[in-house]
Amino acid sequence: MKRVHINNNHWNTLASIRHHMYEYLLVFSCDKVTEALLHNVKRYFEENYGCAYAANLVPHLTLFKCTIHENKVDRIIQGFEKVARHASPLSISLTQFKKYEYGTFYVDLETGASDQVLDLAKRLKMEVGNHVRQWAPGENHFCDDPHFTIARNMSALQTAKAAIDWLYREFLATFQASEMILLRRSLITGSKYEQIATFPLLGLPGGSYTQGSLF
Repeated sequence: MKRVHINNNHWNTLASIRHHMYEYLLVFSCDKVTEALLHNVKRYFEENYGCAYAANLVPHLTLFKCTIHENKVDRIIQGFEKVARHASPLSISLTQFKKYEYGTFYVDLETGASDQVLDLAKRLKMEVGNHVRQWAPGENHFCDDPHFTIARNMSALQTAKAAIDWLYREFLATFQASEMILLRRSLITGSKYEQIATFPLLGLPGGSYTQGSLF
């Protein structure tokens, strides 16, 4: 019988790399009043429709998400800092409850606010897109439909029940988004997200956005 040799060094290397892989989220948080209102709805979904973990995560709007080795994130942070220096604070207005076909309920943004967020996401992509595609080609996403998630991974029955009570119902709130927040969590330990950086939107003049430029 032919022997199969397993290179333990190879497996050890892979395990070591995985221990340094993190999931990163760049988000806008909301003011405490809006956060409390959204959290109450999320808790309602969990308690009344059985949407597991709906109330676990603090309400946020995701601008960017990726899974990447921690040694490769510094350049991303530099790009985010540059964009933030030349971006002005945004007025975010929420409008109503909607749902995606694949079992996610969310609160939508007013069109003008949505366009501003999409423009910011475009700037972020221009700054760090090449680097992200190189080091996290299948593990990244830039915001293309700004929203605040209420519950995800809902079954058809859960979605149908929630739609009766919430679909297109108004949720009117406005807050000022003055900084982006970078969160991360380990892929190994299953820990909660931890905040590792903030990027105040300073609105300074200048700043030309060239693909891949960081300085």
